[in-house]
Amino acid sequence: MAVADAALPSPPPPPPARIAVVVLALVHFALAPMLALGRVLRVAAGALPYLGWAVVWILSAASAAKVVVRRAWGEGSASFLFLQTLTYGGFTVLACGFLVLLALGVLLLCGLCVGYVISAVRGSRHEFKERALGAIKPDSAADSFSLPRTAVLGLMADVPFILLVIAGLLLAAMSHMEGSVSQGEMVGFVIVDVGIFAMHAISCSVIIPALALSAWREDQADRKAPSQFC
Repeated sequence: MAVADAALPSPPPPPPARIAVVVLALVHFALAPMLALGRVLRVAAGALPYLGWAVVWILSAASAAKVVVRRAWGEGSASFLFLQTLTYGGFTVLACGFLVLLALGVLLLCGLCVGYVISAVRGSRHEFKERALGAIKPDSAADSFSLPRTAVLGLMADVPFILLVIAGLLLAAMSHMEGSVSQGEMVGFVIVDVGIFAMHAISCSVIIPALALSAWREDQADRKAPSQFC
């Protein structure tokens, strides 16, 4: 009886197709929270640029106001200290936003790697490459780095004031006197303040609104266009 039991053949292994189905089911179950997180990250990534434009506009407006407040009430006034604190806070928000954007980029790269692995298991790597990279075209990549005409005009208008700031700094440096402030140095600092105020005023009224409006229009066009991932 023992010999008969020993002679029984071992059960056949499960077919490879069934193993593949089980593996895909486990991978899908493990990636379900990641897909939900991806939707949240997509919304955050869409709102982050507009928050950045708002912070940059506040920084530029605060910098222009600091010039006026410093000339009117001095650097020790409460208004100047408030604007200075607002400026430091804006730079902190921008730094944190850059770190968040970097983290979103890393998560996006990880998601692409996971999607490529799943496509390789399913045997559809070519389809994944077409869906992931099909929307990236040379024309669209070039358009993403192009500036609107209004912003270009604003940048061109900034050039004379940049030269004015440089001229004021040179005049202040050449007129510097040890132990006192010469009249030439005072005039040079006034010229510098005029140039800085004009550059920030142009940024607030022309450059930043034009860039933000262009980004919003491109976002609306991308939402109306048919997606490659549908």
